[in-house]
Amino acid sequence: AKLEAVIAVLDHRSPIPDPTALNHDQVSGASADAASASSCSIQSSPGLLVAEKTYDSSHPDYDASAARNFPGKIINVDLPCNNRVYRELKKLAKGGEIPYELLQLTLDAMLEEAKAVPHADLVLRRCDALKEYLADLEARYCAHYIAGWVGLEDALFLYWLVRQLDPKTIVQCGVCNGLSSAFMMLALAKNGSDGKLYLIDLPPVFNPKDPAWTISGKTYGIVIPEGKTSGWLVPEAYRRRFELQTGDAKMLLPRLVDNLPTIDMFYHDSRHTYDHMMFEFREARRKLAPGGLVVADDIACAAALWDFADETHVPAYNFRGKSGVAFF
Repeated sequence: AKLEAVIAVLDHRSPIPDPTALNHDQVSGASADAASASSCSIQSSPGLLVAEKTYDSSHPDYDASAARNFPGKIINVDLPCNNRVYRELKKLAKGGEIPYELLQLTLDAMLEEAKAVPHADLVLRRCDALKEYLADLEARYCAHYIAGWVGLEDALFLYWLVRQLDPKTIVQCGVCNGLSSAFMMLALAKNGSDGKLYLIDLPPVFNPKDPAWTISGKTYGIVIPEGKTSGWLVPEAYRRRFELQTGDAKMLLPRLVDNLPTIDMFYHDSRHTYDHMMFEFREARRKLAPGGLVVADDIACAAALWDFADETHVPAYNFRGKSGVAFF
């Protein structure tokens, strides 16, 4: 009820703030805190290795080379690739690297463009409402609650990828509140095509009656407000292009892939263990269209995307040491 009241107030505010005043924290909220706690969406562990070939990137002994995490680098840059998104990205490359400041100019332009897409203001007002909701939980239960969403730069990178690719079918595993989903949907709307987003998620919905949600001093890395579900940040106006399945990707993803004729873009943001990431990449690959993309968040945890690029003999790009994309 509190969340709905805040949203009602925010929905009557002025639209999106001026972009010169909009920074990472204004949209991504607690994501910076989440990164300082752990950039992996995996239960905290005292050790560096949290699963097979999977690392806690916040651990003092973290070695980026173990996860092949080299921000700005293009893996397999010498391999031939006719992917149109890759061709556009390579225009910014200097050798096998893309200086972030060059890409930043493109992302700034994407922010300006995304602001003008219908209902974009609603997405950001809902982000404000979510931040207020989580702050209220923190004050009430003396615990730390994090939305579990991507940062603004990562969301804009996804927006740019969708604008360049113009996909008809996007599959996403791992959604939570859905900031990444919302920006991809805004890009689909801007494309003006009939592109559709298929989502799989196990929603971590806050439940005040469950004592496991209110432990004082604990950090909850992914939280959906009570009464909401996965992807609720996506405006209702786009829900006809939005199909959500709730459950374990191990069970649901193979069925979804079987039922789709092709996949133009796959986005991983679920359990960031090496084995699970490779499972999802290989499943999506079965129906990935020529010229398609495989994208992953939280690539600092494991070398899965880069190993997958090697396995399939394609180039891949590391965006800021946070997310990556393989080009088919």
